[in-house]
This record gives sequence, structure tokens and C-alpha cells, in this order.
Amino acid sequence: MKSCNKCGYFGEDDEFRKNRNICKNCHSKSCKKWYKNNAEKRKKQTKEYYKNNIEKRKKQIKEYYKNNAERIKEYNKEWYKNNIDKRKKQIKEYNKEYCKQNKDCIKKYMKKYRNSSSLYDSYAYQISYAEEVRKDPENYNLLQVKCTYCNKWFNPTNLSIMSRVAALNGNKRSGEGRLYCSDGCKKLCPIHYQQKYPKDQKPYIYRTDQKEWAEMVKERDGYRCIKCGSTERLIAHHKEGIRWNPIESADIDIGITLCRKCEKKVHSIEGCSYYGMRCV
Repeated sequence: MKSCNKCGYFGEDDEFRKNRNICKNCHSKSCKKWYKNNAEKRKKQTKEYYKNNIEKRKKQIKEYYKNNAERIKEYNKEWYKNNIDKRKKQIKEYNKEYCKQNKDCIKKYMKKYRNSSSLYDSYAYQISYAEEVRKDPENYNLLQVKCTYCNKWFNPTNLSIMSRVAALNGNKRSGEGRLYCSDGCKKLCPIHYQQKYPKDQKPYIYRTDQKEWAEMVKERDGYRCIKCGSTERLIAHHKEGIRWNPIESADIDIGITLCRKCEKKVHSIEGCSYYGMRCV
């Protein structure tokens, strides 16, 4: 039995420090005070210790992980369950910083990846329902697909496969992302990049006399926007779309003068958008 010199507690030897007449509660309180008052000194000591004992510290860490592998796994699982949002934020912040510091490396890697041949295991199951697929006989890890025009087996790039997958999933607006073995097959194919108009025929967009028509409309309106009255970035706007009525598009009565901002507001109205005014 012992008695504490600080608080006067009287108890058994297990409740005291070894070879000292101080109880464990008083000892912990004194240690906390010392750490608070000597935080900087403690940091310096720890840094010096880690520098001088790097190999020793590595061995200690390895032995700890070997002896407490199951305990560490359970602790990590509980921590991830209780801190899902915190972990997501940490990952986002880390990715942003990594992308800022390694922009050039990421660009080089993406160029190589896009131009390199695609792997069978990563893309075959995404395209097999729409394209004929097989493994490369020379290298079983690579993917081979038949050309849309000449039906020749070839190794597509990752960029072409990604565009095809996006088109099949409905995420790509322009085109179907068909797969071709060469640029010659693309040019010869009657399907490539043909959505509304036949091959080698561009849609009607512009007429040679529209410049004169625009100047005449602006002179009539005094080089001012009809809605806001501004005199900068003026445009001669058709009340009716050129594609809907190309014959009367040169008539001045159909046109009005607007600025860029007012033209955007006009085309934001339902039925007057660029998409809604197109000819199908």
C-alpha cells in the first residue's frame, strides 16, 4: 500500500507509478500540462528522432502491422463507415491538387492512352451487342473489331471505342461513332457523318446577297437596336428563318436590327431557338 505525495490518495501498488509515490491520475495530468507547455520542443525532439532512426522506425512499423493486421482491418472498416463524407472530401481535394501539380504528365498520359489500342477485357462487354468482337490472335489482351465499310478486322484505339460506347449509351449528340480501319474507309462510307444531308452536299446556310441586305436593314433602323437602343455588336435578324423561307429572305421588311444580347433573348423563346428553327 502507498500514498500519493500530491493528492494524498492511499491505495495498492498497481495504482501507482513504478518506484514512485505518485498515482497514475496525477501522473497523467502532469504529462498533459507538460505537453501543452512544451509543444514546440516536443515536435523538434520527434523530428530529430525520426531523422536519426529511420530504419529502426520502419522495422517497428512492419512488426506492428504483422502482429495487429486483423485489428487494423477492423478499425479501418469502422472508420470508413462512420466517415464516408469526410473521405469523399479528402479524395476530391487530393485529386484537385494532384491535377494542378501534374497537368503536363496527365496530358501526355491521356494522349498515349487515346492513341493506343484498346484492351479486350475493358471494352468488349460494352460493344459486343452492337459490334462483332474478338481477341487479337497475336495478342489475346487486345481487342479487334470489324470495319463498318470493308468488314476488315483491326485493332481500334481507345478514343474510337470510347466515342462508340458514348453513342450507344445515348451520350453523344453528333454521329454514331462508327468504327473504321482507316481514313479512306471513312471518306468512302456513305453513312459516315451523314445525319440530315446526303454525301458531299452541305445545308443551305448563307447567301451571297445577305451582306447588302444586312446593311440596308441597319440603315433603315438608324444603326441602333430596336429593343435596347445600343449601337454596339449589331446584327440584322430575320423574323422568319432563312431555311423556312429562302425566297423572301432578301426582303427588308422581314429583317430587324438587334444587338447580340437581345438576339440571344429572342432565340431563348420557345419555338424561336436555333434547334427549333432548323429544317428537318
